[in-house]
Amino acid sequence: MDGLEAVELKLSEVLEDNKTFRFDPEYFKNEYLEIEENIKNKEFSKLIDLSNKITDFGAFSQNNFIEYKEKGNHYFIRNQDMEDMFISDKKIYIDEDVYNKLSLKVGEYDLLLQRTGSIGKAGMVLKKDLPSSANQNLAQVKLDLTKINPYYVNTFLNSNIGKNIFNRLATGNVQPWLNLGQIENIKIPIFSSVFQLKIEDLIILSYKKQESSKFLYMQSEELLLKELDLLDFEPSKDQVSIKSFSESFGTSGRLDSEYYQSKYDDIIEKIKSYKGGYKSIREVLTDDIKSGTTPKTIVKEYLPNSNYFLRAEAFNNDLTLNYDSLYTMDDETFAKHKSISVKKFDVLVSMTGTIGSVALINRDIKAIINQNIVKLSVNQELLNYNIFALYLKTVGKELLTREQTGNVQPYVNIPNFSNLIIPIVNIDIQTQIEDKIKESFKLKEESKHLLEVSKRAVEIAIEDGENVAMEFINAEV
Repeated sequence: MDGLEAVELKLSEVLEDNKTFRFDPEYFKNEYLEIEENIKNKEFSKLIDLSNKITDFGAFSQNNFIEYKEKGNHYFIRNQDMEDMFISDKKIYIDEDVYNKLSLKVGEYDLLLQRTGSIGKAGMVLKKDLPSSANQNLAQVKLDLTKINPYYVNTFLNSNIGKNIFNRLATGNVQPWLNLGQIENIKIPIFSSVFQLKIEDLIILSYKKQESSKFLYMQSEELLLKELDLLDFEPSKDQVSIKSFSESFGTSGRLDSEYYQSKYDDIIEKIKSYKGGYKSIREVLTDDIKSGTTPKTIVKEYLPNSNYFLRAEAFNNDLTLNYDSLYTMDDETFAKHKSISVKKFDVLVSMTGTIGSVALINRDIKAIINQNIVKLSVNQELLNYNIFALYLKTVGKELLTREQTGNVQPYVNIPNFSNLIIPIVNIDIQTQIEDKIKESFKLKEESKHLLEVSKRAVEIAIEDGENVAMEFINAEV
């Protein structure tokens, strides 16, 4: 009986707010019951009573006429667009006539909740996200703003307590999902307007730091491209360039026309004409290029203060890593594969599948890489590792795309990658770019800290009271 978790409840307690008639032990875990009890001991309201409307996209068949676009004026929001409690800037677009046909229109301060597949995240809609519709995997919550603060509710739903509530309510093993009735009955603890506004202030400050971080990162890209005379560069659109046998197959071993598109020659010519000169990638590295492997003992979850397994799926779009999405391994596995472990200042590049994703290791971490990634240690007397990574993510990605082979699973082999050229950027420009990237990373960390403080403060308010939560905020900010 050791380790058995049992709980005794009255039938009335089992059936309370249990519209799906769940009797499985997962639903009645002590952790979930403790959360329920803590909330019920406070003033609370059900989400439906704080909302003007809770709905979803509608039938899946409505998606049949949707054609996604890379550009446009109307957004279409999906599950994967929930990011740091808001909506990602990497949304897709739809045509205006398609937008007008869709039943769901999203408004400012609406909360969108993941309800199918990946669940447990909520995102608040801002003006920058409009006009928008959303897919059938998201629930739309239009709060009554005279009753509750949307920043506070969003923080509660994204806290560990909120995620546990979602996990408890979810049904289905292969494809977890939440029905609207379950979402409507979520209990929202009610705290003072002062506390709710304090949470709002933290979230707004976090958002501003996040936006400043993105702006600085964008500036660093522009500064590099401007230095290389590639900022507003328009390469040739000719699909084929005429080359002799010795200039083509005799050199590259490639016969496919995609390899010989004129734009690649134009980019290479720009790099070769750079005033600071250029070298091959292998000439700017201090160690051999290494790819990794996938041990059988990997644990597919993030555990703090552990050994980690790095995949390209954890690479963010700004050279950072999403540490919360890293997998874990034990000490024995890490020691066995230490030869493919990373160190601070290494640059990681994806070489299989999604070609050319790049991330920096900017902290000490015990981690190894998988077989789809290579790790690069750059000679920083020649090139700062920030500039090296930024070049690979921008200009280098185009050249990597040229080198890829394989239709089902594209890949770039290490010899071809090591022969790619890289400019030796002016040292003053390197310093300017490095400063912007470091400040961008710093602001991003500060933004994340504020989000974590706000979520933890809500949890503390539920567990220990509003006053203790305010003390926690004052000590952390």
